[in-house]
Amino acid sequence: MQRRDGMTVPLPGHLHEHEKKLRALADLGYTDIWSAEADGVDAFTPLALAAAWEPRLRLGTAIVPAYTRSPALFAQSVASLADAAPGRFAIGIGSSSNVIIERWNGLPFVEPYKKVRDVVRFLRDAMSGEKITKQYDTFKVDGFRLGVRPEVKPPILVAALREGMLRLAGREADGAIINWLSADDVSTVTKVVHDAAKKAGSDPATKEIVARIFVCPSENADVVRA
Repeated sequence: MQRRDGMTVPLPGHLHEHEKKLRALADLGYTDIWSAEADGVDAFTPLALAAAWEPRLRLGTAIVPAYTRSPALFAQSVASLADAAPGRFAIGIGSSSNVIIERWNGLPFVEPYKKVRDVVRFLRDAMSGEKITKQYDTFKVDGFRLGVRPEVKPPILVAALREGMLRLAGREADGAIINWLSADDVSTVTKVVHDAAKKAGSDPATKEIVARIFVCPSENADVVRA
């Protein structure tokens, strides 16, 4: 799988001002943009705008918390953006954190591994178009059928820091999103994902690794390190 260079969005400024900035990113050679969701804009709106404004960019979430949307709403949001940008959207899902889930959203932050795994499985089921009545470990869905059928099903990626989530990404998802690591660490975690894919009977070469690398552009190294 070839390397792609991306940027985290939204960029500074109001969302309605971003059209020229997104086109500039594509002109500079960036191929992807990835949104996040914490205490600012939601993960989907910046990508929906980008889908209309700049068709050269691939769109992805890195990440959407597994807890903060109900199963049906989660599937609707994913399918809607996949329908707006056929073949250009990837959904990244993660456990997020105790602060975001419990303190800010008032939801219990329990069994994060199972929750992420169940959301991955549910989204797979929902994208099939079949009616779902199923008891997952962390929630139950009774009689839901997704009313949006994207032309291209979006890849599902799992945010992973530890081996359990990395193995889940390789075994059941289409790849992993890694964070808080250096560029030199990418090969180490990639091996864990690929090994899990092999054991599950999948081709490791099809598993995408999205590495979020923090950078601080400056001509003054001392200022950056401070």
